[in-house]
Amino acid sequence: MSCKSILLASAALVTLAGAARAQEAAPAETQSATVEEIIVTGTKQAQNIQNVPASVLVVTAANLERGNVRDFDDLPRAAPSLTISKTTQPANNSINIRGIGTYAFSIATQPSVAVVIDDVPQAFQAAAFSALVDVAQVEVLRGPQSTLFGKAASAGVVNITTEAPSKVFTAKADALVTDDHERRLQASVSGPVSDTVAVRLAANYSHYRGNILNLTTGNWQNGTTDYTVRAKVAWSPTDRFTATLSPYYTKTDGTCCAPAQYFLSPGVTFSRANLPASTILAGITPGKNNRLTRLDLDTQGFAEDYGTGLRLAYDLPGGGSLMSISSYDKYRLEDFKDSDSSDFDFSTLTVGGVNFATAPKGGVGDGGSFDVETVTQELRLTSAGDKRLRYVAGLFYSQTDSTRDYVRGSNTHGNFNGVIFNGQQQLPTTNSLVYSSYLTNSTSKTYAAFAQGSYDVTDKLTVIGGLRYHHEKLSYDFLDRDTGVTYGKPGCSTNTPTPSLKISTCDSDSVVTGKAAVQYRFTPGFMVFANVAKGYKGLAYDLTSILTTRTPTTAAGSCFGLPVADCVASRQPVPPETSKSYEAGLKGSFFDRRLTWNMTAYFEDYRHFQAQSRDLDLGQNILQSLGKVTSKGVETEVAIYAGGLTLNANGAYNRARMDQFLNAPCYAAQTAAEGCVGGRQNLSGKGLPNAPEWTASVTGQYDWRLAAGYGAFVQASWRWQSEVNFSLVQDPDAVQEAYGIFNLGAGVQKDNWKVSLFANNLFDQNYALTKGRDNAWNFSRTATPATLAVNWKPGRDSERYFGVRAQVKY
Repeated sequence: MSCKSILLASAALVTLAGAARAQEAAPAETQSATVEEIIVTGTKQAQNIQNVPASVLVVTAANLERGNVRDFDDLPRAAPSLTISKTTQPANNSINIRGIGTYAFSIATQPSVAVVIDDVPQAFQAAAFSALVDVAQVEVLRGPQSTLFGKAASAGVVNITTEAPSKVFTAKADALVTDDHERRLQASVSGPVSDTVAVRLAANYSHYRGNILNLTTGNWQNGTTDYTVRAKVAWSPTDRFTATLSPYYTKTDGTCCAPAQYFLSPGVTFSRANLPASTILAGITPGKNNRLTRLDLDTQGFAEDYGTGLRLAYDLPGGGSLMSISSYDKYRLEDFKDSDSSDFDFSTLTVGGVNFATAPKGGVGDGGSFDVETVTQELRLTSAGDKRLRYVAGLFYSQTDSTRDYVRGSNTHGNFNGVIFNGQQQLPTTNSLVYSSYLTNSTSKTYAAFAQGSYDVTDKLTVIGGLRYHHEKLSYDFLDRDTGVTYGKPGCSTNTPTPSLKISTCDSDSVVTGKAAVQYRFTPGFMVFANVAKGYKGLAYDLTSILTTRTPTTAAGSCFGLPVADCVASRQPVPPETSKSYEAGLKGSFFDRRLTWNMTAYFEDYRHFQAQSRDLDLGQNILQSLGKVTSKGVETEVAIYAGGLTLNANGAYNRARMDQFLNAPCYAAQTAAEGCVGGRQNLSGKGLPNAPEWTASVTGQYDWRLAAGYGAFVQASWRWQSEVNFSLVQDPDAVQEAYGIFNLGAGVQKDNWKVSLFANNLFDQNYALTKGRDNAWNFSRTATPATLAVNWKPGRDSERYFGVRAQVKY
């Protein structure tokens, strides 16, 4: 965003607030006298956020509404330390906190950020990318949280709490329509059905068309349609015992993640068939505003997720509680993308005198399905919250069974280079894509015991300590359907087709993680704290198409002349990733809680960071451990209530770096002068991808009373981030410059209804969700003149759009 736009945004906020102050403040029943008290549960104990000695950001239901946060993808608007990296398909998206996320994608790798919904961890991170339905609040716990949440929380936790059944009958509905073809309807009913049973039912339908048009099929890409139903049934036969059953079902039909051409040098040809851009991109002009593409098949990400949680809670005499939390989840994702990034029909080619007219019509596509089934069980003992010694202790078990069925071949998913598969002629090798087909299964079992306690040494000084013992078992089997080669069958087999190479398809690991903290309260409303925590991310297997690569290695190492796949398998599993975090901060409430201010400084040190890197012995890029990654910075949050004005401001400085990355892969067409030697480069000291150094967000609302019982309000929000590079390997054309987005809204309300109008991205600031060099084109950085091809995916709100929202409640 330009300086002029920033000044206009700031002026708009000030003008709106100033104009509103001339009116009578909102009635007391619609406004709090102070900043609302926020209770967090991410510490597995209900605590006021101002008393938690750690960096926690809470986004309440009201703030979700003010910030136009409707889907999980939208959360970075309200949480500056949180970013989401989009790639080629939903299962490869990464949730990042303080710049730390996941850069290795396989059913046998763990995310760095755990997503927990109503005390139940999500085993497969892609399941989180759906609409936020009936959400009470979202907590972002920053930094390693392995002591309470285990192996998938080495960088943090996103803890989502949905609304509970109410003791009186309530109902509400929320409808939204935008001029860029988003439709959304959400409704809920809640209340008692007897003296001991209360029920809540929430449903959501949402549809967004997308922002890239596929000219070949006539369909829009990068959109989504979501159907969600959530229920809670609470049974309280006594004052001390409550059983809550929480079934849910979500179906998401998405068209993520199609790119469009951002830049293309004149004369550059399509690499798959050496054809000009005028043929491949007919009707398309590449540019930073281009939202047109040509694919012979639409991208897809069709997901279905269902399951239930069962929470049994018993309040102990004298305070405290004993709790059992059980869950079952079944998730399936069907994904597909056009691998050749075009609508070119390869069956029209003649290569080397060979005519491919009998090959399958169309091009090259890849995808398949993910199936993930998870069972968890937690037993938790929590002490009374008003004692000098407070604690939580528990046991945890989980089992996750995952399957990946994958094909990279023709658009019909059945054809490979070098073979006639299912009686069909192979596709031409000129497309430079390596074909692959595999079926792999992975089982992960986790056993853990944890405890964390707080002790008030004095009325002002409190010390906190916690430990977790974690044991995991991880196993896999893998079938290369093209060659028939199998790993891990029978179970835990160590055999490969290369007798000299033995592998491990079953492994286990045990670790103890912990946390220690101290806090000092100068006054009841102001305290300082410091803490240190250890994080852990488990063993990993790279169960991807690298295990179907049967070509001999050419690097002069111990694997010279041996099949790549067997050598890669012999180097697994990848060791666990570990982290240490150090935090110091302050939390204060001032002016009778009309102002709260929190600030945290931190340093995080990650060792054995799991990511793709160059194996010099194999001459291949494979999943390995980097030497060292660090993240350090400062975060701050401010909340203000003054009359009818509610204001939330968040900001962060974060410096996330790859301190040791000696054998990083090269980016497309990287030259020796640019540091690429032997297919590798040294990226030590470079920044992590999609990790802005500076982020900020401000959200405000002013309410005032009109005549005849009506009320009016204005809402404004602004978010800004500094420059980022989307590429782990530092592609110089994967850079998004700093930008800011300003949203504005206004509405009227009376009694139980509310209607509002809004404009998102008021100043029409264009930005990319991701972009980078495009290997589908024959470009050269050493040619004279140098040539280039870049594609991109625009952000959901990278163009201005308008909408109307209507809400009613009973």
